[in-house]
Amino acid sequence: MDDDLRPVLVIGATGFLGRRVVAALVNDGRRVRAMARTPQRAQDLAGASVEIVEGDFLDAASTAAAVDGVAAVVVCVHTISQQPAGGDDRDYMDVEAAGIGNVIAACAAHDVHRVLYVTSIGVAADAASSWLRGRFRTEKALLSSGLQATVLRPGMIVGRGGDGFGIVARGATRRFAVAVGSPRQRFRTVAVDDLARDLVDLLGEPAAVGRTFEAGSEDVLTIRQMTAEGARSVGRRPGRTVFVPTFAVRLLAPLVERLARLPRGAISGFVGEGPQQDMVGDPTALRAVLGRIDRPFAEAVAGQIG
Repeated sequence: MDDDLRPVLVIGATGFLGRRVVAALVNDGRRVRAMARTPQRAQDLAGASVEIVEGDFLDAASTAAAVDGVAAVVVCVHTISQQPAGGDDRDYMDVEAAGIGNVIAACAAHDVHRVLYVTSIGVAADAASSWLRGRFRTEKALLSSGLQATVLRPGMIVGRGGDGFGIVARGATRRFAVAVGSPRQRFRTVAVDDLARDLVDLLGEPAAVGRTFEAGSEDVLTIRQMTAEGARSVGRRPGRTVFVPTFAVRLLAPLVERLARLPRGAISGFVGEGPQQDMVGDPTALRAVLGRIDRPFAEAVAGQIG
């Protein structure tokens, strides 16, 4: 069957980015198979072009069933999130590596070649955090799998409902907000809808196969700079953002992970063992392939706060 007639599987379809990817695919005229651990959360996505299937990429059988008959797979799962009961005995990057392993096996079994995987700017073998180092290993596993894989690494994703952007939104609308790390840390920003469109366009781009791209606008900003611009967008003065040192977060991380049912190491591994590194990257290669630049922060933040 022609790839344009077969659906694209979105893993993580009910998440912050996944929902936008589903919408972008539908707007592009593609059929979508949206995989969700809890299908009830995906019912608002259902439509003539969207099929909802129950599945968890940690479960090999449900992943294989979801992959069967699709043209491509887009993985936009965030493993720093609540996991099913019984999954908290694993390190959090083991969760993501196992899920990608199931995707690779399912694609090989069902003759599906095209896979896109969303990670993050800052992913590297020698990154300060185990989250970034672990994602580098998982990226390498996918890129060396023999599939037609592409990895996309966004910076700070700007949009209502985003975890990182939530810090900015709270700082723009409340008297006080709390962030982890250093006020000097800088992030390249990307609008969530731009990122979703980038993914859809990369699906059909032969020049993207086997490559890793970093995504983002021209803007590289600190949390306080983003908060100030976000407050301006809604006609407010920014509140005060207090930054908690990473060493304090690491001390409390094991308790918080247990109480919140997060995978082991999700918080301590995310903040890292050393100073917070800038999340800047270089989107030049992506721009060369897609022929455009993502919107600046001031445009991306409009309508996303309040």
